[in-house]
Amino acid sequence: MGFPHCPICVAVAFLTACITVTRGYFLYFLYMEAEKRRVLPLIPVYD
Repeated sequence: MGFPHCPICVAVAFLTACITVTRGYFLYFLYMEAEKRRVLPLIPVYD
């Protein structure tokens, strides 16, 4: 599994990496939106 690999495997690995990064970004975005709208926080934070 060195550098000279088949182009299909390289394309699948690149697509998997892009999907993983995008999914992480959108989950973070949804979490932050839910935190803004939450009336009672699950974990109280005292400033």
